[in-house]
Amino acid sequence: MRTAYKVWSGIAAGVFCLVAIGDLSNNGTPSTTAAAPAAVTAPAPATYAPAVAAPAPVAPTQPDGDTVTVSDVIDGESFVADGQKIRVLGIDACEVSTYGGKQAKETAETFLEGQQVTLRAEPGVEKDKNGRLLRYVDLSSGDFGTLAVVYDHTGVDSASEADPTYLSDLRSADPNGRTCSAPPSTSSSSSDSSDDDDDVYVPLPRRGDNGLPDGALTGGFCAKKWWC
Repeated sequence: MRTAYKVWSGIAAGVFCLVAIGDLSNNGTPSTTAAAPAAVTAPAPATYAPAVAAPAPVAPTQPDGDTVTVSDVIDGESFVADGQKIRVLGIDACEVSTYGGKQAKETAETFLEGQQVTLRAEPGVEKDKNGRLLRYVDLSSGDFGTLAVVYDHTGVDSASEADPTYLSDLRSADPNGRTCSAPPSTSSSSSDSSDDDDDVYVPLPRRGDNGLPDGALTGGFCAKKWWC
């Protein structure tokens, strides 16, 4: 029994010595396996904030009006261009059946027919009751309405939907209003204001007048002539 105890005690002591020697070896010799370096996290990209806000996009410039070519003149205040009937804003020409209306149409033909013109709209105004476009009309020589009211056959349309300031300008440019009738005819006798009696017709004596002109016995005009 004592012999067995000694054997086990020797074995235990041997194992202890082996374990101690292994620990000393591990502490004295560095490990051949290197620890993996810690992963480096890349910094997040900085957000760039411009000091000045980007300008808003500029809207394209709108044209002042539509350029069209006049193909036909209807009367002194309306015409056809690019297949549309146009009524000139602000003016009132004589009806084409009148003397003044014929003159108004001829004037419009002189200014408009075959010409390129610019049509400008009045805000909120589109068409009249007859379906014609209501527009201001610009020529190379100026505003057609202003040119037209200078003539007797065209006046200012007081019922127009044109801008009040524009209508006021038309009235300033209109010296005589509107006259549609033909001018009165004048005869040579009524237009002659001369006081010369020799220019006045005097009937000559006729048979049965006893050789005297009319009015000779009553003190009439003929009595003042030399034959009286």
